[in-house]
Formats: sequence, structure tokens, C-alpha cells
Amino acid sequence: MKFLVTIALAVLAAASGVTAQDTLLIRSYRTVDVCSSERRWLIAPYLGNIRSTDSLASFDITIGFDTTLVRPTDVLTENTLSFMADYPAQMTLVIPGEMRVAGFNITRNMIGDKPLFAVVGDYRGSCNDDLQFTFPWPPSFNEEFKKKMTVLLSEKVTVVATPKNDNQLGLLLESDTIVIDGKDSTSEVVSTVSFGSSSATRATLTWWLGDSLSARIDRVSLTGVTVDSMNTSGNSVRAYVVFQSGQQPTASIELRNVTTEVEARASLRSRMEITDSCACVRSTLSDTMEIKLTNPIVSVSSPVDDSNERLDVTTTSVSCHCDHGQTNEIAVFTITGERVAMQRGLPGLVNRMTIEHLPSGPYIIVGTCGDKRLVNLNLK
Repeated sequence: MKFLVTIALAVLAAASGVTAQDTLLIRSYRTVDVCSSERRWLIAPYLGNIRSTDSLASFDITIGFDTTLVRPTDVLTENTLSFMADYPAQMTLVIPGEMRVAGFNITRNMIGDKPLFAVVGDYRGSCNDDLQFTFPWPPSFNEEFKKKMTVLLSEKVTVVATPKNDNQLGLLLESDTIVIDGKDSTSEVVSTVSFGSSSATRATLTWWLGDSLSARIDRVSLTGVTVDSMNTSGNSVRAYVVFQSGQQPTASIELRNVTTEVEARASLRSRMEITDSCACVRSTLSDTMEIKLTNPIVSVSSPVDDSNERLDVTTTSVSCHCDHGQTNEIAVFTITGERVAMQRGLPGLVNRMTIEHLPSGPYIIVGTCGDKRLVNLNLK
């Protein structure tokens, strides 16, 4: 590892431009990735191109740092000015938040277009922290050194979070297929969040329909999360959420059949995007559910000799007409077969029943005259 760092220092130092004659610059040579197992930084003080006539023989530089973010570990001298020194750079950490590095030469001057030395260490912060080193004390050099370091600069260390794909993180739908019978009928679907090994705190949850002309999302109810905001349209819902510790987030999605076709198909799709920049994961698990939409056709037939027997239906009432003194009964069923109303009349008379109290929706209405049945499919 130290060999690779040394090569990087050599290449970057050779490619660097010359600073002003009075500038000491702390350069950052490594980007810190908080999602990596090696959260290491690398810095090196640079004086510009040092010639023999500059008479640089010793240095004593103190670099300040935030102890909550930084832990210095090593001084590197390969491919630096102090590499050939009689007493190469040594670091002391006696004072918290200060690393003091000093070195000197006796037999010859330090020369070259290279950093003075390099320091590496561990990063302890998050991707939202700023990392920059300081000069708590002015640097000192041997009295014969011709350059006067009056400008002290320090580059900010770049800190990033490079997320990794997690195919166990995303949204799951409870089944592969559902059937919604009858226009304006609804069905409820459950969607859950699969976390895998993630500790993400913020995400965007999206559900959308592949065919919005046949089906519609009426509503989405979320539990186990805090909803910052939710954008809803007829064919998609996008929720911006904050996960709650120890909770299993669940979404209840109400789908409505809006097609007039005898049979149609649509698809419900789901996706999760992690918006927590420090979570270090990217959701790759998505799910799709097929939706079958139907409108049953009910045929009404009546014998010729019973042509006066009929079932009349309006939005507010039902009338059943029976001949020959037959029993007269009216029954109302939901599209799923649940009986919600029933009324019997006197034999041979018109049986009238109100349906004003029934909620809007599709109903199957059956009139019975003796052993004959008259059937009507009605949308109230």
C-alpha cells in the first residue's frame, strides 16, 4: 500500500505547477470514499521547485487537524525532498489536533520539484463533513533558506460516498397477479420494503401503472415511515419518506378498474431510490404485478309466452313484473356476489323496491317470477 502511495506522490509532484515563491501549500492527493473499507487521506506540504541556491537544509512544520475527523498514522519520505536528508521527516502528536513534522540535512541542501514530505491517516467523519488542514503555527526553516513563506494555503480534502448496488434492497409486491372484475370496482395491493443489509434513512418510493387507460391508482397509504411529501397522479404515486428505526414499512395501494372493455390488462410497477447520500447503497430490487381487468356480460332471456314478465331498473328503483300469479322477488348483489338488498312482493303484482340507499357502483339485479329469473347488470 505504501509503495502505491509513493508512486502516486511521485507522479502528482512531477505534474504539479510551480507555486509562488512565498507560498507553502498543503496539497491533498487522495479522495476519501466513506463507502470504502479504506477511508484514508494523503497530504503533502509543497514549496515549489527548490534549487541548490535556495539553501534549504531543515524544516519544522505544524499542521492542525480536527481530532473528530482525522487520525494521522504515518509520515512518508519516498519521492519527497526529505528522502535523502540525514534526518528524514519525523512526526510527533503530543498536542491534540496538531501534527508536528521536522527534518534536517547536514551535508547538503534539499533540492527538487517535490513535496517536503507526506502524511497519511484515517478519516473518521461522514460524507457531509468538510476536511481541511490548517497552520496553527508559522512554519520554520533554516536561517539560510532564501524563500520566505508568507502565504500559507491548504487544499480541502475531497470526501465522497460511492454507493454500491444492493439487489436485496427495494420494493416488493405481495403477489404476481390480481383480477379486478367490473368497471369502477377496486382491489387493494400490499407493497413492502426489503432492506437487505442497508441502514439507509431516506428514500423515494414510486409505484406506477403500465397502462393508465385501463386502471387507476386511487390512493396509497404508508405505515412504518414518516412521509415528507407525496405526489399523486392517476397512474403514478411518488412518496418521499424517512424510515423509522425498527419498523417494517408497508404500503397499501388501492387500484380501480376504469376500462369499458370486456377484458384488458395493465401492470403495476415499483421502484425505490435511496436519497440518503451517506447510506453507501443503491437499490436494485424492483417488482411488477400483472392486473387483469374484466367487465362480465350478463344475458337476459325470457320465453315468448312470458313476454309480459320484465325487470325495469332505474338509478333509484327496481320493478319486477310477473304474470299468472307467480311469486315475485327482487334481489340485489354486488359484483363479487354479496347480496345487499332483497324484497318479496305479492304473487301476480308488480314488486317495486328502492335502491337509493345503495352506494354507487356495479350491481347484479335478479327478479324472480316463479321458477324463472330475470337478470340485469346495472351501474348505479
